[in-house]
Amino acid sequence: MDSTSSPDYKALFLREAERRKEAEERQRKAEEEREQEKEERRRAEEERDQGRELTRHTTFLGLLRDCHILFSLPLRAASPSISTTGKIPQPTGKYCPRRLLPWEDCAVRQQEIYRPVCTYLEPEGKAAEQRFSPRLALEDLGKRFDERPISSEQDLQSYERFGVENYVRDIIVALQDTSRLR
Repeated sequence: MDSTSSPDYKALFLREAERRKEAEERQRKAEEEREQEKEERRRAEEERDQGRELTRHTTFLGLLRDCHILFSLPLRAASPSISTTGKIPQPTGKYCPRRLLPWEDCAVRQQEIYRPVCTYLEPEGKAAEQRFSPRLALEDLGKRFDERPISSEQDLQSYERFGVENYVRDIIVALQDTSRLR
């Protein structure tokens, strides 16, 4: 080609189209990377929130719900064939009823106690205090209870102590603290 000949428009057009295509590809990749980073940040934030939620102390109603779901619902007794056997020892030093009678007004009495406790620990119109064990601790204990069914008096005593009594004590302490503040 000499200096007077016209440029090769087809080659120029193809080069420009290739440049545009490369630029669009770079832009698409950059956008994908931004979206991926955004998704990773969202996931990391979600994990942080979940971690905070698990380690944050629970409210009174949260404690009741979690204990019910994590301790009571999965509770099971071992089959009699693998349970302890033998004589039942005398309940020396223990409370033992001589006869059992139906407690006709049990539900009513429970509500009479439950309502004021809720009023103290979860007052209406105020944010409930988070003063009880974190969900993570409750989940861990629930897993331990769920690992094996209750098969002996000792298993039952452990469940009563760690799954019931300790939390009842925490509630009573919270009620005492709350009543002192009032």
